[in-house]
Amino acid sequence: MCRSAGVKPAQEQLNIKMLVRKTLLSKWMLPFLPLLLVACADDSFELLQGQTMGTYYAVQYDATESCHLSGSELSMELVAINDSMSTYQTDSEISRLNRSPAAQWLDVSAELAEVLRVAAEVWRRSDGAFDVTVGPLVNLWGFGPQSLTVAPSPTAQVEAAADVGMENLHIDGLRVMKDIPGLYLDLSALAKGYGVDRIAVMLAERGCLNFMVDIGGEIRVAGHNENHQLWRIGIEVPDARQMGTLQTALRLSDLSIATSGDYRNFRLVDGLRVDHVFDPRSGKPASNAVVSATVLHPSAMWADAYSTTLMVLGVEQGLRFAVQQGIPAYMMIRRVSEDKIEARYNPAMQAYLPAP
Repeated sequence: MCRSAGVKPAQEQLNIKMLVRKTLLSKWMLPFLPLLLVACADDSFELLQGQTMGTYYAVQYDATESCHLSGSELSMELVAINDSMSTYQTDSEISRLNRSPAAQWLDVSAELAEVLRVAAEVWRRSDGAFDVTVGPLVNLWGFGPQSLTVAPSPTAQVEAAADVGMENLHIDGLRVMKDIPGLYLDLSALAKGYGVDRIAVMLAERGCLNFMVDIGGEIRVAGHNENHQLWRIGIEVPDARQMGTLQTALRLSDLSIATSGDYRNFRLVDGLRVDHVFDPRSGKPASNAVVSATVLHPSAMWADAYSTTLMVLGVEQGLRFAVQQGIPAYMMIRRVSEDKIEARYNPAMQAYLPAP
């Protein structure tokens, strides 16, 4: 008889890309949705799942004699990443860096240094549209540990914006230094993707050829799924009224996918809707019609960062940027006057979309 490993028998699993705030305190719903009946699944696939970084994780892999990852190994790796990069842990590496004085070098781990170097490179490539020092603005508008219902004063906004700027962070090997004491780094647009990459490396080092690693919707896949098919990843319609409805589904292998969106995490401030995506160049919440941006990349961390970048740039500039960077991109915009969602994508994404 046919069986599947840790999932419902004889069902292909469709991973749903839920659009939530990219933060270490995100909340998540179940990661898997049965799609349709297919042929007998490979019963050598195993499923590890749990909670990390304030969201879920799910790891499926083809467990053969040469491929095995224990739950304890996985948990230890995820705890170590959280201990390094969570702004919600006062004793984490990033929290110590945020508290450090200006003009003083601070030693950091190789892992944190790697993430900061990627952050600096995406900041450079995007001309400042992506900036992990946007933390003071995120916190000011109530998307940090404390929420708010009244807009911050113009003075407070100017003061917070003065503490934003990746040019005020210097990275030299395994040490970093801030130019200004108020510089506050928030790695929520990178940390989940980095975690996905780390687990994928662990699996590959153990000889695993077929797997999917999913942390809060940031996903990396290799080889095939338990049904010996390409992994099928679904992108949700970015509308709170249509939770769980798919916009489209992509067939992927040996790639990462990340989505950033605004419709799940927003605040009503003085009666106006403000979402969690901030434009570090203006110091204000990003103001454009983009409601979600999905990016494919070999690295989940890079895909994570790029999807946030596209949310800030807007659809026209964002798609041009994606073409310049050579990354497949799929963006959805809200036509308020017509009350509908419109999809836009660049030519590189076309190959992964279902046939019309």
